[in-house]
Formats: sequence, C-alpha cells, structure tokens
Amino acid sequence: LLRCLAIADVAGARVATADIEVDGQVIRAGEGVIVVHSIANRDAGVFENPDTFDIHRWARHHLSFGYGVHQCLGQNLARLELEIILSALFERIPTLRLATPVERLTLRPGSTIQGVNELPVTW
Repeated sequence: LLRCLAIADVAGARVATADIEVDGQVIRAGEGVIVVHSIANRDAGVFENPDTFDIHRWARHHLSFGYGVHQCLGQNLARLELEIILSALFERIPTLRLATPVERLTLRPGSTIQGVNELPVTW
C-alpha cells in the first residue's frame, strides 16, 4: 500500500552536488531535485505491473520511507504499528468492510500528504 500511495510523497527534495544525467536529462550541480515517491515507486523496471495494487506483492524495496542516509528512522516502528493495529482491528471486527464501492472513494489532491478524504466502513 505504501508503494502505491506514499504518505509523504514529496519528502525527497535534494540538491545535486555534481552534474549527473538521468534518463537523458542533465541535472547540473546546485540544481534542486524533487523525488516524487509515488511515481518512483511505479517504475516498471523495478516493479512488474507497477500500477496494479496487489496485497500479496512483496515490495519492501519501495522509496516511501526514503533511501540510504535519507531513510526514515521511524519506518520500522511505523510498520510494526500498522501490523499490530490492522491485525487487532480485523481480529476484533472480522466483518469490517467498506460501506461504499472502492471506485467511489475520493483521494486527497496530489500534494505532500496523500490518502482518502473519507473511508466509510460497516460491520
């Protein structure tokens, strides 16, 4: 899920320290670079069928928590919290489901913080 909708999508603002060519485009030293995680996470050279959401896909190598020295220090805690919270939620309310078709969910406009505007559920 994080691969498809990075929570902090444009947290990757950097400044090039040297001239570099990326896919035919030259980025000069000193120029700003913004890495949009949700686009980088859909690289067909890295992910097969990158625009398809597959809950069973192993995609731990996404960029949603950054990369290298710019990796989020809290990523392991965030993963653990999600695992605990979602497991407990579905264990306590096993009939929990969307109260509206997924196609009717609206996403927040493309900005730094992504997500749905509302998530109506029933059980």
